[in-house]
Amino acid sequence: MQSTQNLNSSDFDLAIPMSVDPLSFMAPSDRHLLQYFMYNASRALATHSLVHQEVCEVILPMAVVNQALLHATLALAAIHRNSFMFNAHNTLGDNGKDDVAHFTTTSIAHLRRELQKPAGDSLGPKLATIRTLFLCEAISGSPTLRTWRSHFLGAKALFSSMEWERGIQDIKKDPSLPFLRRWYNITEALVALTPEGLAEESPDFSGPRSLCGPNDSQTCIDAYTGCTDDLAGALREIGALARERRRRTKGPGLRPQLSEAEFLRMADRLEMLIQGMITRDRSGTAVYNVSGPPGLSVKEFEEFLLCNEAYQHTALIHIHRQIRLLSSDSPLIQDCVKRIIDCVSRIKPAATLSPLTLLTTPLFTAGCEARGTDRGKIIVLLKEMYNHLHLPNMKRALEVLEDFWWASADGKTSWESFSTARGWDFLPY
Repeated sequence: MQSTQNLNSSDFDLAIPMSVDPLSFMAPSDRHLLQYFMYNASRALATHSLVHQEVCEVILPMAVVNQALLHATLALAAIHRNSFMFNAHNTLGDNGKDDVAHFTTTSIAHLRRELQKPAGDSLGPKLATIRTLFLCEAISGSPTLRTWRSHFLGAKALFSSMEWERGIQDIKKDPSLPFLRRWYNITEALVALTPEGLAEESPDFSGPRSLCGPNDSQTCIDAYTGCTDDLAGALREIGALARERRRRTKGPGLRPQLSEAEFLRMADRLEMLIQGMITRDRSGTAVYNVSGPPGLSVKEFEEFLLCNEAYQHTALIHIHRQIRLLSSDSPLIQDCVKRIIDCVSRIKPAATLSPLTLLTTPLFTAGCEARGTDRGKIIVLLKEMYNHLHLPNMKRALEVLEDFWWASADGKTSWESFSTARGWDFLPY
């Protein structure tokens, strides 16, 4: 028997790795897809390298330790990768669809189990999973136009319960929650503008929070959302008022919360608010900077201003069309259509890291009211955006627009009536 004194270091030669691979548990195909998300899909969805860095720093560390978020992230990556794999008939093969369905259903199964755990668990990964599942539906170009809403309502319920049970101070302790809250706030504003709107709410019209006037001190354009925080709040107010207007129009027997004069007075106040923002932001003196560390060139900052202005004119279209009930050919509306087209046209096309990734909503809104050659310009812009970024929602938005244009050739059919008649709940995200 060998004594311990005779043992030397050579007897203990062990293969000790220099570092531990955090992805060693993943199948090679899944690992490749996660890397695709990091270097391709996430860049197509980001407006700037600062935003891409923030998304990766917030989402990826949670994804590698959370199965629900991991599979949702893989589904999102697969959707973007599949956009390069359409066949000659412009349809996706079964394998691509099966991959997305597998990742999505696996993510939802894990998420359901997590939601059944005690309330003390961290909510960051759960909300990040719901956000990612929402993005999967919103950008997938799916012919099913309603499934995104269930994920949005899930995020809303989770945020509401979290704020009720834990309070704002506890929320601030989780570094992922401020980012997720920014996503939710802009998404809520865009959902408010859909024909169905924020259907579960009874809006309070005693005095919109956003009508105090644009704040001239340190107004920031959020690089993640592409617009200022006060604009996002105004969009939500506009959507709520437009929904009440539709309710009054559809059910004249219902007792309205607002009279006709009150609708028009609030439309005037909202228009003044948005026009004040446009004047402020065009001056360049009141816009502080895109939130985040320094690193924007003058050209990049100008493109964020154009993105912000496109959303401002989107707001004006909704005020004129949905609240004032002006006809689509009104000069006020057509001027907004042309300005949105001009703003988007002045942003340099890019395959990744561009504010163009956010501009499906303004272009779709303009498209619903566009006439003549402006429709052709919107077709070109949406096609160019899709060809560069390969986000299927851009192609789907154009398909929906073309269906609407064909059905509204008489010029009397609104997008809201067209969408409602078909049971659609399309979100041009």
